[in-house]
Amino acid sequence: MTAAPKPMPGAPTGMTDDEKKAFIRRRRGRNWAVMLALLALVGLFYFVAMARMSVSG
Repeated sequence: MTAAPKPMPGAPTGMTDDEKKAFIRRRRGRNWAVMLALLALVGLFYFVAMARMSVSG
């Protein structure tokens, strides 16, 4: 006997296949937006740190 696979935590349940695909697509888009925002923040901190070191150095 094979047990039914357990859904992953945070996975959409009780939705049609089309709703699941749309949900996953939206979540992926949000993940990319968060990643880009974090990378921009890291870049901003880096350039601010370099500018401060060049002025005081």
